[in-house]
Amino acid sequence: MKKNIIKVFIFLIIIGSIYCLYNKYNKYRMLKEIDDSTPIVFAAEFEDGNKGTFKYNIKTGEYEKISDYIFQELSYSDDYEKIIGVIWEDRFQGIAELDMRDNTFKPIIELENLNRCASELGLDEISYSLPGVTYIHIPRYYKGGYTFFWNDIERDICYIEKENNIWNMKIVNKSDFRCYAYFINEESDILFLETSKKLFHQKTGRGTIIEKKVGSSEEKGILDIDLTDAIDSDGLMDMLVDISKIAYYEEPEIYIYDLHTRKKKHVANQCLFNQNIMELKFSPDGKYMLYTVGDNPFFGGSFYRRTFYLVDIESGNKTKLVKWKTTDMFYGIDW
Repeated sequence: MKKNIIKVFIFLIIIGSIYCLYNKYNKYRMLKEIDDSTPIVFAAEFEDGNKGTFKYNIKTGEYEKISDYIFQELSYSDDYEKIIGVIWEDRFQGIAELDMRDNTFKPIIELENLNRCASELGLDEISYSLPGVTYIHIPRYYKGGYTFFWNDIERDICYIEKENNIWNMKIVNKSDFRCYAYFINEESDILFLETSKKLFHQKTGRGTIIEKKVGSSEEKGILDIDLTDAIDSDGLMDMLVDISKIAYYEEPEIYIYDLHTRKKKHVANQCLFNQNIMELKFSPDGKYMLYTVGDNPFFGGSFYRRTFYLVDIESGNKTKLVKWKTTDMFYGIDW
């Protein structure tokens, strides 16, 4: 009996060792082939008190601070030379950008001017109380100006631009349902919205990715989606720079939907247990995807312990990049 138990134990050790070696080789091969010229960038406040905006080297796993400011809900410009984000700190509240070439911080517009423009449109003004909790969401570059969700219900998308040194704002989309993320094709002015609207199913936790023309009331549903339960998520969908494909999560699977062929492609499975998918991000060349999993916090807190994963879109091979500490807080990420 003892001999049989020992044999089983040795067999399990061998199988476990083979599995570990395979995972290490798989990670080595994936990282060796990947183009790391454009770093992953994220804003975070770490357990040790270090906070700001960082770039992450996907091959070495090292990260470097590029700004003392926390760029919340940040995103790259189309040429990947700058990032834009919301700054919500005692020293500045508003929208700003960071030049990735020399890490130069540039304020774009402060809260006072944003409130003035919002008031002229009949929108509620926003007041600042403390760092971290912002009511401006997902700023993006758009046609020489900037778009963003205004206020905490995330229904109105505003566009702001500067003319003759004066800021002007207009509403480019109003919705009677909650929106989580958006992308706009500048050439065609087609807007894609991740929403809570139920066009396909009436089940709790379902939503729809909607396609519509900017300024039009006509809309059509593209995808029935599973909405995230994460309280600090700014939406799950991501799109390539050319706005040709959509990445989304339908538990337990990650998919890519091709807007030209109108077909979906299965990328990878990610089963969750007391967890949430927090972000999906295409690599700049569209060959890989970064996705993050957050362990649900205890006692209703807002700290989701993040784990970064990398998946090869063509083969479906995936690997775990890093698991951060329990109280490391992330405010935005892009690639």
